[in-house]
Amino acid sequence: MSYLVVFDSKTWRVDADVLRASLREEWPAAEMQPPTPHIVSEVRDVHWFYRTEDAVVEAYTAKDGTCLFLKGGLDLVVKFAIWYRKLVPADIDVIFCDDGYNFDGVVTLDSTEEDLLELAS
Repeated sequence: MSYLVVFDSKTWRVDADVLRASLREEWPAAEMQPPTPHIVSEVRDVHWFYRTEDAVVEAYTAKDGTCLFLKGGLDLVVKFAIWYRKLVPADIDVIFCDDGYNFDGVVTLDSTEEDLLELAS
């Protein structure tokens, strides 16, 4: 299933270099995907996979720095949603939803994995 962690701001974005640095620090096992010059995307920017024994998540950010797209198991997705939230200033609402908008809710700096799992159920 696919999920989004998104915010709306005309003045602020998550810088790709900041995101990469945080990803290397917080998720050192993340497999960064090199840019593919033969595939030009107006949407995708930083792209990676994260694998555990039980799950795989594919993730990429939007080029405008306001959205994280996640595809994979919900238990691992919510961990990335909480991590991404910490990269956004506290005064900007960050929304977690699935790609069909069957649920949505605000991710706060105090949100837990359990909170997001409950939101999605």
